Amino acid sequence: MISDKAFDVLRATSLFADFTDEQLEMVPKVGRERHFEPGETIVEEGDVDARSLWLVLEGEVDVVVAGEVLRTMGAGTHFGEMALLTGSPRSADIVTRKPTVALELTQNHLNGLIGANPQVAIDMLAVLATRLNMATEALAAVIAASDEAAAAARDYGVGQVEGSVSHHHDAIEPG
Repeated sequence: MISDKAFDVLRATSLFADFTDEQLEMVPKVGRERHFEPGETIVEEGDVDARSLWLVLEGEVDVVVAGEVLRTMGAGTHFGEMALLTGSPRSADIVTRKPTVALELTQNHLNGLIGANPQVAIDMLAVLATRLNMATEALAAVIAASDEAAAAARDYGVGQVEGSVSHHHDAIEPG
């Protein structure tokens, strides 16, 4: 059983905003609460076997790519939905910054929750779209910063890059 504080965090999490109290009470029953010490890795970048969505109930975690901390997330945030939904390798390490309590939801758990409230799937798709847009913008910046990368992108039909390194208003357009 999770604490009242953790239950309040779940209630405030965007994925469960539309849940009734009865539906919300199902979430910790189908998931597994896990406790981590600072510096523990919850998810490893590149892992193809991990199939869980994680909800941070207490503590903080860092999103780390290639050894660089991209952002820190705290209670009420979630991660792992992209790999869970797409079956793709994990895109980052998730490393605890502080003692952390997280709720793990596997594919089977998630299927049950979506069955109880289809809005969860819609909310997860919105998160995926937002993260895809962020990745596209980051890729556009990398390509625009290098004439060689821009040429390679054009050669592979990835996108049309306008301008060159000397222009800061470069953009990628669909090819």
